[in-house]
Amino acid sequence: MAKKISAALLIIMIGATNIVKADWPIGKKRVNFSPTFSYSYTSRYFDSTGKVNANVNGGVYTTKTIGLYVATGLSRRVDIFVNVPYTFVTSSDYFSKTSKSGIGDITTGISYHTPSDDLKSYFTVKAQFIIPVYSNITTPYLGFGSKGAQIAANYSFLPKKGQFSVIEGSVARYFDEVDGPTQYGLGLSYGFQLPQFQSLTFVFNHITSISSNKLFSTNNFNSNKDFTVGRISASYGKRISRTVTPYLQASYPFYGRNVGQGISLSLFFSIRLP
Repeated sequence: MAKKISAALLIIMIGATNIVKADWPIGKKRVNFSPTFSYSYTSRYFDSTGKVNANVNGGVYTTKTIGLYVATGLSRRVDIFVNVPYTFVTSSDYFSKTSKSGIGDITTGISYHTPSDDLKSYFTVKAQFIIPVYSNITTPYLGFGSKGAQIAANYSFLPKKGQFSVIEGSVARYFDEVDGPTQYGLGLSYGFQLPQFQSLTFVFNHITSISSNKLFSTNNFNSNKDFTVGRISASYGKRISRTVTPYLQASYPFYGRNVGQGISLSLFFSIRLP
C-alpha cells in the first residue's frame, strides 16, 4: 500500500523550491521525474500588520516557471534529488513594465528514510543546498541571489487505507549576505485516493522568514526578506499509465505579513522509472 500511494501522490509547492510528497523511499535504482509548469498572479499584498492592500499604482507581479525535479534511490533508504527551475518574472504598473528570465535557484540534496516495522510510516530527514545561477543587478529579481542550505524532517504515515499524511518542519539559511534571511517552515499534508486511480491532496504550508533587512517592495517581491505567509493548496491527479500521473494544483495565501497575495496554478507530472 505504501508504494502505491507514494507513486500516486506528489505535490509541488508553488513559489518554493521544495517538493513535498508522501515521503516513502523511491527505491534502489529507481528514478522519479517531475516536469512542471506554474503560473502566479499577484495584484495585492499583506502589509506589516497583515492587512490586505492593492499594489501601488495598479501594480501586477506575475511569475511563470518551467521546472524539472529528478530524484533517484541510492538504496532502500537513501535518495538524492535535484530541482532546476527556469523562471519568467514580470512587474508592471500604470507607468512601467520590467521583466527578467533565467534559471533560478537550483536545489540539490539527500534524504534518509527510517521505516516503521510494518512499513506503514516513515521518519525522514533531508538536507539540501540552494545554488543561485543568476545575479540580482536589475529588477525584478529571480530570487535572493544567495547560496543557502536547508535541513528538514518529516513523518509520513497512513491514517486509513488509501490515505496519507505528512508533517514536516524545516529550517533554511541564506549565507551570502549578513541579513540572510533565515526561514522556518511547517508543512501539513493530507491526501486520499479516489476510484479509477484518481487522487486529491490538501496542503497547509507556513513560512516565517527573519531578516534584519525590513525593506518591502510590491514591484519586486523576490527582494523581500522579512515576512510571514500561510498558504493552502489543493491538487488533483489521475494516473494515465503505470508510471505517469499528471496533476493540477491551485494555491492561495490566506494570511501573511510583508508578502504578496495572489493565486498560483500548476500543471505537473510524476513519472517513475523503471
